[in-house]
Amino acid sequence: MPETSLKLRVTEGHEVPLGYVREGNEVHLIAREKTALWPVPILRAGRALLIVEGEQVTGATELVTEEAQKTRILSLFLSKYGGPRFQEWYGSPYRVLTVHLGQKTPDPSEGNSRYYEWLRSEFDNVAYVYDHHIFGNKINTLLRDRSLELLRKVFAPAHHIVEIGCGSGAETLSLLEEGKEVVAVDISPKMLEVISQKAKERGLSERLRTVNLPARDLSHLISTFGPGSFDAGYSTYGALNSEPGIRSLPPALHTLLRPSGPFVAGAYNRWCLFEMLGYGLRGKWGRVLGRIGSSVPVGSSRFCIDVFAYSAPYLGSLFRPYFRVERVEGVPFLLPPSDLVKYLDKFQRREMTLRRWDKALGKTWPFNYLGDHFLLTMRRVP
Repeated sequence: MPETSLKLRVTEGHEVPLGYVREGNEVHLIAREKTALWPVPILRAGRALLIVEGEQVTGATELVTEEAQKTRILSLFLSKYGGPRFQEWYGSPYRVLTVHLGQKTPDPSEGNSRYYEWLRSEFDNVAYVYDHHIFGNKINTLLRDRSLELLRKVFAPAHHIVEIGCGSGAETLSLLEEGKEVVAVDISPKMLEVISQKAKERGLSERLRTVNLPARDLSHLISTFGPGSFDAGYSTYGALNSEPGIRSLPPALHTLLRPSGPFVAGAYNRWCLFEMLGYGLRGKWGRVLGRIGSSVPVGSSRFCIDVFAYSAPYLGSLFRPYFRVERVEGVPFLLPPSDLVKYLDKFQRREMTLRRWDKALGKTWPFNYLGDHFLLTMRRVP
């Protein structure tokens, strides 16, 4: 821990000592780890209380997402703490924050809007390295392979598609290359920059349109594109689980999709058999039941944000009476979740066999309801 005279008051009686750099009325902070908990409450609230050189000060918080600004701030830490200590403490930071002292802070009553501001900034923060998060992990890659296989099958007759939470375009680009037209919606403008640049480099820009919206505001597309303007829609592994306003989606989708149009939802499952058995055998009962609450908070999940875990029946019920469920597939069921991928490496000689079993069992009742994630195929009803 750096020698420091700054403390961040997270809650009454709980203060976190931190290294810092001060420039006038700006205080810069660095969170080294993805799972660091102290940035979350001050980013969500939009304000921080600091004790600097014995003086108590407050200010508005900002998650720095511009690469040039991050680099500049890191250079200030390097200058202050020197090479060896900088490399030990800040060599590979996950978050860079700035507290603007004296700046007006959000009213606590603005909690819901602040949540979306926080969500946007967190995804902006990882937009340019998001592909590494997906394709640098065998299980995350498997998730995208399975969802893309299903989308190709279900969307075979579809041409005009809406995607909710496109991220960096793991599935989007493949659908564009196969001749589909996609309207990609995402809360993060930087994610949309990434996917737009990829489409441009591959000569696919004419088939892609991006819209910067949180998932809850999907109804805004109706005035732009009109009712029944999409043949199909999908949202996989992210947007649905981070959207507290998910109940606004089904009626908006029902209006946007043509009659009998399919919608594929990929979601973080409330019931993961691999986790429940694995953590249960190790006596980690908090992790066994970790997905059951109203949300899985940062630090208890593998994500940098809170997530809402859903069971397949519950998610299906949220979409009734606008959609009917046609099928459920658990992904993965037999293989470990992405944060436990090291256990898969122990079975390299049997990995392909395990993948085949996982795929088959993940489509079979009751195992299809017990995967780390699930893919829910639904159909628009009249």
